[in-house]
Amino acid sequence: MTQQSGEMKAGEGTLKAAAEMVDKARSKFMTDSGKLSNDIESLQAKWQGQGGTAFFNLQRAWKEKHEKIVGALSEFEASLRSTEKDNVTTDQSQSDYMAKNNARLGGVQSY
Repeated sequence: MTQQSGEMKAGEGTLKAAAEMVDKARSKFMTDSGKLSNDIESLQAKWQGQGGTAFFNLQRAWKEKHEKIVGALSEFEASLRSTEKDNVTTDQSQSDYMAKNNARLGGVQSY
C-alpha cells in the first residue's frame, strides 16, 4: 500500500500466487487435522470416564472450529482468485480503451 494515495498495488499474478499459497495451507491443515482426528478417535475406545468424555468434547469443538477455518480459507482463496480475474479484466479493458483512443488520434508519432 502506498502511503500517499492509500491504494493497494499488486504485480501481475500476485493475487493468483497468494490464492495458491492459501490453497496449499488449507490442504495441509486439512491433512494434518485429519490425521490428528484419526489418532484421537483410535484412542477413544481406550480412554473412558469423565476425563475421556471431556477430552472428546474438546475434540468435537475443535472439529467445529476446524470447519469454520477451512471455510474461511476457501472463501479467502476464492476472493483472491476473483479479484485477480477482475484486475486482469479491468487492465485489459483499459488497455483496449487507450489503444482505441490512440488509433483515433492517428497513433503515437516518433520524433
